[in-house]
Amino acid sequence: MHGHYQHAHTRAWATRIASFDGFVMVTAEYNRSTSGVLKNALDHLYAEWQNKAAGFVSYGVAGGARAAEQLRLICGALHTAAMSQQVTLSLTTEFEHYTTLKPAAHSATALDTLLDQIVAWSTALAPLRDASRAAV
Repeated sequence: MHGHYQHAHTRAWATRIASFDGFVMVTAEYNRSTSGVLKNALDHLYAEWQNKAAGFVSYGVAGGARAAEQLRLICGALHTAAMSQQVTLSLTTEFEHYTTLKPAAHSATALDTLLDQIVAWSTALAPLRDASRAAV
């Protein structure tokens, strides 16, 4: 299902997002939320996010957990299934000098679980995506 968009750049973004069945959204935490750029990218589309799976990798002083929680709310409004597993990366323990990512072993394990969930949910939601496409 595609929305009807006026601008060419929005139509191109819609085509790109429509081509995927699931997503890993990576976000820093800014003022206890996700970035304005990511929020804007999500808000410019609607139909293309529906009946898909999304997982979150966040980073910040507190691992970006609050940004991921904001994304869960946004995904709910977009009818995107948010995975229960998430990866939270602390700037103080998993980034050398706050710039070079040096993830702990538990983060790699969490990422494996997250990716498995996205694949499983994307597969399970396929009939809903197919029904939406057929209805157009």
